[in-house]
Amino acid sequence: MYLKKLLLILALSGLVFYLFISCVPTTPNGGTNGTEGEGEQETADRVVMVELFVAPTCSHCPAAKLAIESLSNKYGLDQMVILEEYGWDDPYGVHTGWYTLETFSRFKWYNSSANTPDAYFNGLSQNVSYNEFSFFTYQAAIKAELARPPKVSISASYSVTDFIVSISGKINNISSETLENLVVGAMIYENSVPLGLNTANHVVRDIITSEQIDSFSDGESLSFSLESEYLTNVKDMDNIHVVVYVQAPFSPTKEILQALYVN
Repeated sequence: MYLKKLLLILALSGLVFYLFISCVPTTPNGGTNGTEGEGEQETADRVVMVELFVAPTCSHCPAAKLAIESLSNKYGLDQMVILEEYGWDDPYGVHTGWYTLETFSRFKWYNSSANTPDAYFNGLSQNVSYNEFSFFTYQAAIKAELARPPKVSISASYSVTDFIVSISGKINNISSETLENLVVGAMIYENSVPLGLNTANHVVRDIITSEQIDSFSDGESLSFSLESEYLTNVKDMDNIHVVVYVQAPFSPTKEILQALYVN
């Protein structure tokens, strides 16, 4: 009888110990919670920045826009951001005010013999030209970029005063290497812009670039501050949106290392 009671007490003690251990909170890497950030490395999801170069009277551009837009519904702003950059205006002067010198120069910077629609995914990392585009070619480019690990994380906020957008934030090197010759940039785009009988979204109104960052060490954080020009080309300031990005403009692919849609 005594032996049975002893076994019962031991069994109950083991059960209580097991339940106590099971309730200790753990972090995703298997450690226990302690001081925030202790023993952890910052991570960030890869975001694909899609630059779709178009023109207001381009006959193939509406289909390209539709394909990209349908993919944005699939992936969402936490995985891809879309910037529609107009390479030029209507040569007959019917549709004007679409291109800027910045979007025109950026188009030529990527491709000196460009036609529209022409899509770039994180710079020249992936390119789908005007005669190759489809939903599936765009999707393949996005998947290829999402599969690559991020090297930089971004946090940012912005404010609007009259027709000027002020952006501030911080970038972090989350890779295991020193990154060189980077720039922090931002694009201001507008949605719901009338274009003939339709409307256009993601219309880039301004491109802002910071000074060059010569060296960015592993684990280093840098603050930045950007300000737009006076946005007289914007139809409705309530429809503007901000994307911040980090680019390596002198790399072979002019790679965009990370992008962020700023809420």
